[in-house]
Amino acid sequence: MHLKNFRNYEDQEVNFRPGLNILQGENGQGKTNILEGIYYLLTGKSYRVHREQELARWGENEFHLYGDFLVRRRKVRLESHYRDKRKIIKINQIPISKLSEYVGTINVVFFSPDDLAMVKGGPAERRRFLDLHIAQHNSKHIQLLNAYNKVMQQKNALLKNPQGGMREQLGLWNEQIVKLGSQIIANRWEFTRLIAQKSQEIYREISSGKEELAMEYLALGKNDLEEALEHFPKVLAEKMPLEIERKMILVGPHRDDILFKLNERSARLYGSQGQQRSIVLSVKLAELEVFLEEKGEYPLLLLDDVLSELDKIRRDYLLEHIRNLEQSIITMTSADQLSNRASLLLKVEKGKIGRID
Repeated sequence: MHLKNFRNYEDQEVNFRPGLNILQGENGQGKTNILEGIYYLLTGKSYRVHREQELARWGENEFHLYGDFLVRRRKVRLESHYRDKRKIIKINQIPISKLSEYVGTINVVFFSPDDLAMVKGGPAERRRFLDLHIAQHNSKHIQLLNAYNKVMQQKNALLKNPQGGMREQLGLWNEQIVKLGSQIIANRWEFTRLIAQKSQEIYREISSGKEELAMEYLALGKNDLEEALEHFPKVLAEKMPLEIERKMILVGPHRDDILFKLNERSARLYGSQGQQRSIVLSVKLAELEVFLEEKGEYPLLLLDDVLSELDKIRRDYLLEHIRNLEQSIITMTSADQLSNRASLLLKVEKGKIGRID
C-alpha cells in the first residue's frame, strides 16, 4: 500500500502480511488514516468525510493512493489519484470511468467504534451501510442509486418551482421513482435478509442464548416486500397534494430504515450500550460470512480500535473469527495482548510507519 499526500502521510509505503496485522501507536499519529486510505482505495469513498479535498495532506491539493492485492490467486493493482477537484481511478493501470465497474474488485468490511451509529443514529446511517455493502456484491446498485438520485433532483426542482401541467409532470417523475426505487428496495431487502439470518445466529451465541436479535428492512413503512412494492405507486399518488404543498418529496426508498429489535423491543430506544455494540459486532461478522458464501473467500477486514470498546466475551468472540480470515488489519494503542497472535506488528508515529521486531 502506498499513500502520497494523504491525510498526514507525505510519502509512505507499507507492506502487509497474510493473517493479523497490527498498527500500534498513540492517538492522533495516523493509524486510522491508513485504514481510511485502504477503504477509500477499495470503495472510492471515505467513511469519515464527504469531500475529497479534506483527505489531502495539509497544504496540498492532491493525493495519490495505490495498492497491490491478491484476489483468487490473481494480483490486482488499484490506483486512485485526486487532483484539481477530479478523481482518477484505475485497475491494473487501466482508467475506469464508472465507480460501479471499480467497487467490488477487492471486497472489504470496516469496523470502528463509530459504527454504533448504525444502531443509535438516524435512518440515513443505516441506509448508507446497506448501500455501501450491496455495491460490493452488486455493481449495478450504484448505477441504480445514481439514476434514482437524478430523478429525485428533477422532481425536487419541479416542486420548488411550480409550473403549468405540474401534476402531469410529477406523475411522469413518479413512474421513474417507482421503477428505480422498487429495484433499490428489492436489493436492500434481500441483503438485509441475508445479514439478518446470520447476525441473529451470531448474536445468540454472544448473548449465550439469553437474547434474540431481529433485523427488519422497513420499505415505505412496510415490513413485507410484496406489500411495499404494491403500495409504492398508490402512496406516491396519495401524497402528491401534500408534496406540492410542502414542496418536498415525502415518499421513496430515500426515507426507508432498518429496525433492530432485541426480544421484540427497539434496540435503538431500549438497548444498552453493550447490547448495541453486540448488534454491530454481529452484523459485521455476518457480513464476512455473506461475502464468503457469495464470493468464495473472505473480504479484507479493517478494525479501527474496536477491541478497547468490547468486553472480554465479545473481544474473544471477535478474535476467534479473525483467525479464519486471510487478512485483517487492526489499529491499537497497545498490542501487548495480541502481539503473540500477530503476523506483523507495525508502529505508527507522526505519519511514519516502522516495523516492531
